[in-house]
Amino acid sequence: MFSSHSPSDSSSRPQNTMAKFSPHQLSNPRANVFILVNLGCEMLYVIDQRLKAQQIAQDKSMQVIHDVTTVLLEPKFIDSLLNGSKHNNAQLLTAEHCKFMLNDIATCSLMRLDEQSMAKLWNLMTVVYKWQLFVSRHQHHLLEITFRHLEAVNRLYPDAKRHMLIDFTKNTLLDFWNACGEEAQLSIYQTNRAWLQCFNTKISLLIRLGFQAMDGSFIKEVDQEYFADFVQTAGDNIYVKSAEQQQRERELEREPNRMDQLAAQLNIHSSGSVDDLQPINARQFQQQFEQAFGSVLFDEPSSSSSTDCEFVQLQPTTPSSSSSEAAMAMSRGSTLNQNLLDLYSKMP
Repeated sequence: MFSSHSPSDSSSRPQNTMAKFSPHQLSNPRANVFILVNLGCEMLYVIDQRLKAQQIAQDKSMQVIHDVTTVLLEPKFIDSLLNGSKHNNAQLLTAEHCKFMLNDIATCSLMRLDEQSMAKLWNLMTVVYKWQLFVSRHQHHLLEITFRHLEAVNRLYPDAKRHMLIDFTKNTLLDFWNACGEEAQLSIYQTNRAWLQCFNTKISLLIRLGFQAMDGSFIKEVDQEYFADFVQTAGDNIYVKSAEQQQRERELEREPNRMDQLAAQLNIHSSGSVDDLQPINARQFQQQFEQAFGSVLFDEPSSSSSTDCEFVQLQPTTPSSSSSEAAMAMSRGSTLNQNLLDLYSKMP
């Protein structure tokens, strides 16, 4: 938990400035595995939301999530990232390399992404992960965020094989992290933060929650009761948490209606002057706001449950090719893994 460190403890002081770190410390290649795993888990969150929104059959949705998870966390792939980052000539992954890898991983199953949807998916992954590190206060929070990502992915259509894979990944990353030492851990943490600095896309979900300003910057303190919960659970599935928060808000909005119904049953009538003092309906105000500024912030009219995921369109394989795709699903994972390993080995 982010609150586990005492404010008086010097080790828990905010690590918000990167000015005191050298360029070498902000480009530590040992950060590669954390960048890829955390962004990959964010990618799985969005894919899961879109599978549900597009009403894809559960068996196919399960296969997509399982296939992508298996390729992302393939032990040989994770080992290649860890071992490759220890070489003297190892380099930090560029955004282009990382995006290329994750695009291949995202399309390793029965679903496809067009270029526009992949761009939207990339913006969601990077900016949400950037916010998670923005609200973090210590290098060890990076490991906590990574583990929450993995645990949340484990809850997407859980099964024994995926559970073992995720446990193995957590143990591997924990061993790697502990072997790095405090100085290297801080460098890995700051490298993750520095790597994400160039991503400033406005995300409607973060704006609705009050976490992101209209200029794309993040807001340090949000005067909402739910803010602390989102901060303490950074790395968890923000789309699920946001939906739960919206459900609570809708329930609170229904409370006045219940009181009105009770008043009507008791024949209690309010006067016109009292009507003028009724509180603003927050949901109605939000919808009016989005309609007024939709062309600036949102690519299409937003509903009360909009999370930005609706802009990512998953494309099922065509019926004529679905049978062959299904037959190749098991073999493609290993082939793709080898391609990714080859790509990493050829990096300068």
